[in-house]
Amino acid sequence: MNKTSHVIALLLLLISGFGFVPSATISQDNPGAEPAEKGKLYELRIYVTHPGKLEDLHNRFRNHTCKLFEKHGMENIIYWDVVEGDKTDGERAKNMLVYFIAHKDEAAREASWKAFIEDPEWQAVAKKSEENGKILAEPPIAILMRDVSFSPADDEISRNATDNPRLFELRHYNDGPARVPFTVERFGSGEVEIFQEAGMETLKFWRTTDDKSFIYLLAHKDREAAKESWGKFMTKFRDFMKEYNASGKTPPADAPAGSGMEIRFLKTTDYSPRK
Repeated sequence: MNKTSHVIALLLLLISGFGFVPSATISQDNPGAEPAEKGKLYELRIYVTHPGKLEDLHNRFRNHTCKLFEKHGMENIIYWDVVEGDKTDGERAKNMLVYFIAHKDEAAREASWKAFIEDPEWQAVAKKSEENGKILAEPPIAILMRDVSFSPADDEISRNATDNPRLFELRHYNDGPARVPFTVERFGSGEVEIFQEAGMETLKFWRTTDDKSFIYLLAHKDREAAKESWGKFMTKFRDFMKEYNASGKTPPADAPAGSGMEIRFLKTTDYSPRK
C-alpha cells in the first residue's frame, strides 16, 4: 500500500466511526422480532470537538459536508446541537454535534463513505478547516439502525420553517440482544399511544442492526412542556405496566441486562433539513 492509500484508509476508519457491525439476524419467534433487512439504513453519528472548535465543525457541515454527503448518495436527515446532554457526556455535551443520515443499505453506505473520503474536494475542505488545529477531540460514534414496524415516516423537509423550533429528545435504550425484542414489543403494544396521550410527538423508533439497542425520537414545545408530558406519561405508564407484566411478555428473568439508558435534549442547527 502506498502512502496516499494508507492515509485514505486511516481517514475512512476515522470518519466512519467505530461500532459498525453487519445487521443481526433476528428470530421471528422472538417478541418484537423484525426482519434485519427492512427499509432504509439510518446512521446516528455523534461528534465531539475540542473546546472552541464546534463552530468550525458547523461551518464545515453548513458550507461543504452536507452537500458532499448528497453528492455521494447519502441522505441528510437532521442535525442538532445538544441542549442537555446525557449524564455520561459531562462537559463533552457543550462540544457535541449529533445527526442522522440515511442510506439504501449497508453496501450503499460503504460505497458512499468511500467515495466521500476519496473525493478531492472533501480532502481539500478537511485540510483547510483544520489549518488552525484539529477539530475533533475523539473518533466519531456511528450507530446503524432500521425502523421498527410502528415507526412513522420521516418528517417532511422544513429547513425554512419559521415556527418556534421544537425541542427534540433522543432516547437510547441499551437493553442488549436478549431484551431489545421485548422492549420493541412493549412499545408496539400500547406504550407509544401513552406518549401521544401525554402530549409528546412520537417521531421515530428504531432498533440497531446489531440488535443491542432500541432508539427513539420525541419532540416537545420546550423543556417545561417535556417535564409536564413525562409527568402525565408516568401516571398512565404505571397502570399499563401492571397489565403488561401480567401478560407474560416480559424478558426472561435471566436475560442479561444492557448497559443502561442515554437521554439527550437537542435543538436543530440552522442548516438542518428538518426543524
